[in-house]
Amino acid sequence: MKLISQSIREQFQIVQFIVLFMKSIRILYYSTLGLIGGLSSWTILQSGFHAFDILSASDILGMNFIWANSFIYEGALIGLGLGMFLQARVSLWYHHDLVHILSKMFYGAIVGSATGILCFGLGQILQILYISPIISRLTSWTLLGLLFFLTTEYLSSHSRMFWPRIISGGIGGFLGGIIFELLMLYQISGPEHLYGLILAGISISLLIGMYENRATSFALRVLSGKQEGQIFLLDQHKFTLGHSSRNDFVLNGYAEVCNLHAHIYKKDNQVFIENEEEGSEILVNYRQIDQQAMKKGDVIKIGTALLQYYEI
Repeated sequence: MKLISQSIREQFQIVQFIVLFMKSIRILYYSTLGLIGGLSSWTILQSGFHAFDILSASDILGMNFIWANSFIYEGALIGLGLGMFLQARVSLWYHHDLVHILSKMFYGAIVGSATGILCFGLGQILQILYISPIISRLTSWTLLGLLFFLTTEYLSSHSRMFWPRIISGGIGGFLGGIIFELLMLYQISGPEHLYGLILAGISISLLIGMYENRATSFALRVLSGKQEGQIFLLDQHKFTLGHSSRNDFVLNGYAEVCNLHAHIYKKDNQVFIENEEEGSEILVNYRQIDQQAMKKGDVIKIGTALLQYYEI
């Protein structure tokens, strides 16, 4: 018995080390995603302005008006590039299916473009009202960071950590704007703002990643089947589990798992699990439950999937 108990403790220590390592890797992942988003924005920006150069030269009706508002047009293209990757950050991290990832990226591109137009349009209005151009541009970047995560959190009703995450995005946008302005001021922003966009993207993405890491205090580890060994970091107040790609934690390749099977939520420093769908069956330590507070080491059975609960 002592050997079994020691083996279990060692296993828990190993998993906790892996979870802490995952949190460190996630910071690197978010930084890389921000870098890719910034690089994507720069590429789209160059292509977009090149296209409008050609169209403006052809005297097509309306092109000169759009060109006169190039600051707003620039905001739309920056928002498109950053939004495409930041919106799909969770799906990419947990290796969701390709269709789900591409749909998230498409949605992020559309919302990012609209957000960019709104934020940089406001910056343009502030400049018209004789507000300092630097303050106007910093306002645009700050709002861009805020609205990126406002749209994400609004559609993810599971979070319940609404404002802290959004404020983190705003701080990231503000810092990104400062970096962008400093690089422009000292004329080291690279070819057409390349370095500025990359560092601004990293700043926005990194701040939200740091906040999500700080909020992570629990984890689930898959013990059986196709996803065996996968660890899911619980960094929100509420999560759904099930077969559908709409869930926070998608269980693929398991029998008897409903589309929306269960949800896990935090309340008064405790974590609860309960049925989400009528007819869905959940077992905790092989006893059927409807709702139950969890403790470290609990084994959860959802359909044919076995999961274990860890506290970090």
